[in-house]
Amino acid sequence: MSEIESPIKVDISESTNGILNALFLPGIKQVGMALGNTLGLINTATLPFRFVNVYSQENFKRYTDKVKYIPEEKIKEVEPEIAIPLIEKLSYTGNSDLAEAYANLLAKASNKDDVDLVHPGFINKLNSMSPDEVRILEYLKDFKSISYIVFRAINKKDSRTQNLSYRLIGLESVLGLAPNRIQQHIENLISLSILRDRDDASLADVQKYEEIIDLYKDTKMKFEIKIANGEYGEDRELDIQKCFYEITTIGKVFINACTTSSVIKV
Repeated sequence: MSEIESPIKVDISESTNGILNALFLPGIKQVGMALGNTLGLINTATLPFRFVNVYSQENFKRYTDKVKYIPEEKIKEVEPEIAIPLIEKLSYTGNSDLAEAYANLLAKASNKDDVDLVHPGFINKLNSMSPDEVRILEYLKDFKSISYIVFRAINKKDSRTQNLSYRLIGLESVLGLAPNRIQQHIENLISLSILRDRDDASLADVQKYEEIIDLYKDTKMKFEIKIANGEYGEDRELDIQKCFYEITTIGKVFINACTTSSVIKV
C-alpha cells in the first residue's frame, strides 16, 4: 500500500485509549499509532454495541500480540478502508483459524516492512473462504506447488480415459477431511485465483508422486479389482494421472499476508 498518510487526523491519546479499552485492546502505543486515526472515525457512542462481544477480547489480543513487538519506527498507520472491515471481522469472528488470518492481515498492514503485501481485495478473498481453506493456506505457505494424482481407467484400444477418483493430494490425515471435501476447498481456492490447476503437466519430483500413490494403495487395489472384474468395460487398465496445483503470483502474496510466515519465493 502507499505510504501516503490519511489527511484526517484525530487526537489518539485520550479518545483512542477509551476506544481501545472498549475493544479490549490494551493501551499499547503501537496499536494507537496503527489504528488511532481509524478508531477516531468510528462512532464511539455505538461502538460497544457493535463491536464488544464474546469473541472480541480474544481476537483483538491476536492482533496486539503481533504488533506490540514491532519497533515504533516501523509502525504504519492503516488505511481506514483496510482497518475498519478487519476490525469488524475481528469483533465477531468465532472461528480461530479465520480470526488468526484476519489478525495477520491487519498486523501486516500495520508494519511498514509488510504493508506492500496487503491489498484491499484480500479482505474479500478471505471473506469468501471457509476455516478449512484457511488451514490449507497454512499448509501451502511452505510450498510453491502441490502434487496430486487421479486414478483412471484407460481403454487399451482407443486410449480414452475415465476418472475413477477425486484429485488426491494426501492431506486427509493432516486436515481431517474426506477427499471430496478437500477437492471442493481446492476448487474454491482456484476460483479465488490463489491456485492454478496444472492438469496438463507433472512435476519432476517422481518420489513425491510415489509417496502419494502409497498413501492410497488400498484405493489403488480396489480400482484394480474392479477393472479386472470388468466393471468399467472390457479392455481397461488402471492409469494414474500425475499433475499439480501451482500457487499463483497473487496467491503467494495473499498467503504471505494472511499467514504467520512467508511462503517459499519463486
